[in-house]
Amino acid sequence: MKIRSQSLAGLIAAAALALASPLVMAQGMGQQEQQGQGGMGMQGGQGGNPQMEMQQLQQTLSETQQQAIENNPQLEQQGEELENLVLDKMESAGYEPRRDLETLESAEEQLRDEDLSAEERQEVIQSEDVQQAQMNLQEAQQSVAEDEEILEAQESLREELMSAMRDENADIDDVIERMQTLQQQMQQQQQQQQPQQGGEGGMMR
Repeated sequence: MKIRSQSLAGLIAAAALALASPLVMAQGMGQQEQQGQGGMGMQGGQGGNPQMEMQQLQQTLSETQQQAIENNPQLEQQGEELENLVLDKMESAGYEPRRDLETLESAEEQLRDEDLSAEERQEVIQSEDVQQAQMNLQEAQQSVAEDEEILEAQESLREELMSAMRDENADIDDVIERMQTLQQQMQQQQQQQQPQQGGEGGMMR
């Protein structure tokens, strides 16, 4: 899942908690369930702006997930248990994910200051501490990516979350499928455009 957040909030989730992120799980489940079933061409049409449609679909997915968790408090607790399991396993592998998370969360707090200039924001994001924390967390994530206990807990939470999301929105599988189709289309367009831009000095802005 690509991170579009201008703050480090999405980065924190992706770097350390991707294995335990319900939204990531929901999208992963959609990918697995809808594989091999062609795109359905939902409303929004293919003649519109795919990026705008993607944003609308992501908002629907996010709102449905939030409603599902609010109406099923045990999902949040289960998610926290999975998050702690992931972090504990990372620590057992010799990493310090909680310390690195604190570094990223501290940086996020700084970025909430509306008075920060663009240059100051870049300095925070590109600081050595933040960069190192990201690298540490990515390595820690890879070290536990194949852990059977984590994978089983993740699959269990994913299934329960998707069930709760279907209760909130019967069309959520179609939403996820359409997101996957759009994502593939946008990736194909980017790949087609890259050769054309090469050698034309298209890097200049």
